[in-house]
This record gives sequence, structure tokens and C-alpha cells, in this order.
Amino acid sequence: MVLVAAVLGWFVGLLPWLVRRSQQGTFGTPWNPRNDLRDALLPFHHQLLPLLVVVTVVAGLLAASAPWCSTFRRSRRLVLAAMSTLGVLLAGGWSVVQTLSPEPDLGGSGANVDQVRLAFVAVTVAGALLGLVLGLTLSLGGAAMQAVAAAPAAVFVADWLGQLVLAGLGVPGPAWLPTVLAALAGAVVGLALARAARVHLVARVAAWVGSLVLLVVTASALTAVRYVLEALRGTPVRGDALSELLADGLRVLVGSLQATLSAWGPPPAPPLLAVLVALAVGTLGTLVARRARPEAADSTGAAA
Repeated sequence: MVLVAAVLGWFVGLLPWLVRRSQQGTFGTPWNPRNDLRDALLPFHHQLLPLLVVVTVVAGLLAASAPWCSTFRRSRRLVLAAMSTLGVLLAGGWSVVQTLSPEPDLGGSGANVDQVRLAFVAVTVAGALLGLVLGLTLSLGGAAMQAVAAAPAAVFVADWLGQLVLAGLGVPGPAWLPTVLAALAGAVVGLALARAARVHLVARVAAWVGSLVLLVVTASALTAVRYVLEALRGTPVRGDALSELLADGLRVLVGSLQATLSAWGPPPAPPLLAVLVALAVGTLGTLVARRARPEAADSTGAAA
């Protein structure tokens, strides 16, 4: 069941692209019909690289969350992790082969054609690996590790939901959508922090600090990744050019962090809103958990 759930989870993660593909039809042209992606499982197109990152990360995350289906989640972690990884390999490998089997024109010319294909595969593998690590941590890790992993996972899933809504609408989304998605991400992280209320003090403090920091850093990192991927097409395949592009990406990351940390509003920037919601939900949940523990102990003693 875990293997089947992992494979299904991968294809659920591709939904934003599959919906957009059905709405938009084809990305080919009469002059270049081999760019037609209407049947492709993955968005291998230079304009869709940011979407490729988001869907592969969430697909890997959902596939690696398959151990939640097992009643032996705590006793057979290694086996469940292996089954989830195998599911990602099978579903992800099939998706890559299915997308590349018609030999689409992905760009490049001459000797660069194979490098361009390898770049698309590399982005897919990197996204799937990141999602796999996050998903396995959430499904098989301890409460503190789950809280830390919940922050980047929530940011990616919120972006994934936004892409799904925009793909379904086919038009620019409502202005309030980023605010709602940020609040949702913060609430998820807050609940994960509340679940860590009974862990050791040091682990609990590390979970709070790590998760709240990652809420902001992951959003800025996603902005920097988008910049790098969008600029990649016009960058020569040379070591110095790629190094300069990565340096520009780091500057975008720092600039995004600075802009976010200075945008307290009102209203605050979406990443800061997520932090505030996580603080509120996590604090309330921790207080409820601590209050429920003595009551449970008293009822147990009375029964004895």
C-alpha cells in the first residue's frame, strides 16, 4: 500500500501542470510543433522551469508522505522510507521517459541539445530529492524535526496551491490569494509546533527558531530560484557565465530577505504574515497541549 500511495502521491503533485496543460492545450507552434506538450507529464519548457520545480518538489513530498498510510510507521521506518523512495523513482522515472520519448525540441542547437535535456532532467531530480527529504522527515521524523520540515514544505505547498488555482482559473488570480495562502502555511507550521510541545526544551526551542526562520528564508529562496531559472535560457553554457548567474541569484536572495524583513505593513508581507500566524497558532496549541496533559494525568490517577 505504501508503494502504491507513493506513486499516486507523485501524480497528484503534478496536478497544477496537468490542469494548466488541459486549459492551455499546446505550447507548440505551426513552425515548431515538436514543442507540443499537451500529452507531457512534466512541463519541460524554458518558460515553465519555475513550475517544474514546484510540482516536482510537491510530488516528491506527497510521495514520501505515503508512510502515513501504514500502521507500522514507527517500527519499520527504514522499510517504509525505501518503499517511498522506490515509488518516487518509478513514478518520476516514468514521467521523465514519457515526456522525452517524443523527442521534443527543448531548445539548444548542435552539441547543446543534450545539455539542455540534461538540465531539465537535473531540475526534475533536484526537486524530487528535496521533496523526498521533506516528506520522509514529516512522515517518519520526530516531532521537532517535523516542525522544522513543515516550514519549507508549507511554503512549497502554498505555492503549489496557488499554481493550481491559477491554472484552473486561466486568468490572474485574486489579489487576496497570496495572503490566504501565507496564512494557511503559517497555520500548518503552528500546528506542527504545537505537536512538539512535549519534546525536550532544547529541541523545542530549535524547532521554533528553525521553522520560523525557514518560513521567511524558503520564500526568498524560491524567489531567487525563479530568477535563476528564468535567466538561464539566455545564459551561455560557460563556467564563468553560470557562476555570474549564481552570484546574481544570491544577490536576489539577499535582496528578497531584506525587502521581506522591512515589509511589516500593514499589511505585512506574506512570509511575515505566515510567521505571525505560526506564532499565534503554535502558542495557542502549546498552551492547550500543556493544559490537557495534567488533566489527563489526573483522570488516570483517579481511575487507578
